[in-house]
Amino acid sequence: MAADPQLPAGMAPLFKGWNVWTVSQVDDLGDLNPLNWGIPKERRLRIWIEEAADATPGAAVADPANPAALKGAQVEIISSTEGLEPAASRPVELVLGEASHAFHVRFYNRGAPGVTPWPHDSEYLLEDVWQPSSASPITNGPRPDSLAGAATDAVNSAGQAVAVVAAVALGVGLLWMISQGRRGR
Repeated sequence: MAADPQLPAGMAPLFKGWNVWTVSQVDDLGDLNPLNWGIPKERRLRIWIEEAADATPGAAVADPANPAALKGAQVEIISSTEGLEPAASRPVELVLGEASHAFHVRFYNRGAPGVTPWPHDSEYLLEDVWQPSSASPITNGPRPDSLAGAATDAVNSAGQAVAVVAAVALGVGLLWMISQGRRGR
């Protein structure tokens, strides 16, 4: 594919409306960050994509009308990019150093179109950006409701939320018991 002459080198386009990306995720995600414990790999991928897209000036991917929406709820993993043409592919020098799998995803940008430095880190790499097409059902459909996916994801993550609340309550209880024990001396 020839590079878009209007797209600066090392930059990825973000379209207004539906966007489709192919992103590689390493097979062995590190769990050094305690905030990632218990979060499934698929959700971590969706969170990474939402954050990478929202970092584009003027973009609006996260659900602005629902502050309780789970991160990544606005990103869908799809089975193919059939009917779409590439808009940009990763710079050749960017590679992941570990075994990985590629996923096709789509998300809706409610904000302005823009360009962003090519998203990548040690666990994720944007491989391809696909050109939206009015002839493709993948990118030619109604925009999602502002609460799209949030209710379903909330139900699926209810167990995880209960575990976090229980852990916080346990921590507060332990601190209270320790403070009470010191007063008794």
